[in-house]
Amino acid sequence: MIQYAKTKYGTLESVKSNAGFALFRGVRYAKAPVGQLRFAAPQEPDSWEGVRKCDTFGAAAPQGPFDLHDETGHLKKVMPGYPYPPEISEDCLFLNVYTPAETADAKLPVMFYIHGGGFQNWYGSCYEYCGDGLASHGVVVVTLNYRMNVFGFFAHPDLKKESANGCCGNYGIMDQIQALRWVRENISAFGGDPENITIFGQSAGAMSVQAICCSPLTKGWFRHAAMHSGGALYPFGASRKEGLPIEERSIQFMEFCGCSTIAELRAMPWETLEQHSLEFQRFMGLNFMWCSDGYVLPETVEQCLNHGSMAQVDYLFGCTIDEGIRVTDPSYFASGLAPAVRAMGRTMVDKGYKAPYVYCFDRPQPGDDIGTPHSCDNRYVFCSLAESWRPYDASDYALSEQMMTYWTNFAKTGNPNGEGLPTWEPYDNRELVMRLTTEGSAMADLDTDGTLKQREEALLELLK
Repeated sequence: MIQYAKTKYGTLESVKSNAGFALFRGVRYAKAPVGQLRFAAPQEPDSWEGVRKCDTFGAAAPQGPFDLHDETGHLKKVMPGYPYPPEISEDCLFLNVYTPAETADAKLPVMFYIHGGGFQNWYGSCYEYCGDGLASHGVVVVTLNYRMNVFGFFAHPDLKKESANGCCGNYGIMDQIQALRWVRENISAFGGDPENITIFGQSAGAMSVQAICCSPLTKGWFRHAAMHSGGALYPFGASRKEGLPIEERSIQFMEFCGCSTIAELRAMPWETLEQHSLEFQRFMGLNFMWCSDGYVLPETVEQCLNHGSMAQVDYLFGCTIDEGIRVTDPSYFASGLAPAVRAMGRTMVDKGYKAPYVYCFDRPQPGDDIGTPHSCDNRYVFCSLAESWRPYDASDYALSEQMMTYWTNFAKTGNPNGEGLPTWEPYDNRELVMRLTTEGSAMADLDTDGTLKQREEALLELLK
């Protein structure tokens, strides 16, 4: 186990994870985004003398109130070293490193995880994202916090005047990019290979992965990208310039707060600003989230994909069979996110990208009739099933082990396949995806009646 890691900023001391790996909790990757740094790009952290023991997770970003149950009824237990609810602070730019490496020269693949939560909630040190399971398969795992809601995505025109690059908003994406930069510069001290990084995430984290893949600022920084329950081609959120533009929305928010200047917003206690943002979003029905800003994200996802400017790396992505995310118009819901995922795979093949690996998770969650809801695939990737009240059985843990093996194989080589696993074919056959299930995972055509194809075509037409 690596006890000490010498970074460019100073030396860190690990603690032992629940599985016995080296765990570095609460590593600062940027200065506290407070005062004048509120609504500004993240800044490199300060250096220090001596040794810092990483025995406590860093504070989570400002967010709404916590509930002991998430949207799927997945009970949050208090696990050793994983406080729930977490400390919350505007000083939140921390990451965590789980490493099974015995020495710094191990050069293990690195998996860089971005959490979901609608750009409104959650945090990288949640037990559901514990890196022990993946680390047991021979990879270094990094999880992180980033600014969300108004703190991460407020895009007022006056902020453009402050920016050397003439952009505003997307501070949460900039945080993720800064954390990725920190990993590239320092992960070798933890036994990781900076030249073999996989970025992956779920829901809003998947959308963040897609954003990073579309940013020119990260060109050549990673080899592979995986997206769970999100991050496909669908006219939802920031990939499309629909609804009230983010800058106009920000102007209205400032008025809602009774402020006339950015300085007044910066002087407001973060608790008050967070409460105002929650009230504003309930009133407007719109979230603060990333957008095309001309610098961090010069184009939409669709434009990047069509122009060939999205990162030319290995891709793995998919959804649950019952996602229930709206992908066309308000008149109906598609059969999950599947049409959008299929459209993404199809477009990548048509545009000459390397054929991606596409999946659909089809394990109804035990304990009630909720089916396979949004993001339930994620806890199988991390093997965080023991956290739940749900009566998971041996078949669930077997499926989780299979998925962890697929994902870590992908992180190692860009190909999820390996000995003893059902063969996962890349999406050059447009009718087949990997159906992940406790009944026996296999390549399958989920569109038995042509419904998905119909909605996929409608979606592609809408996105032109």
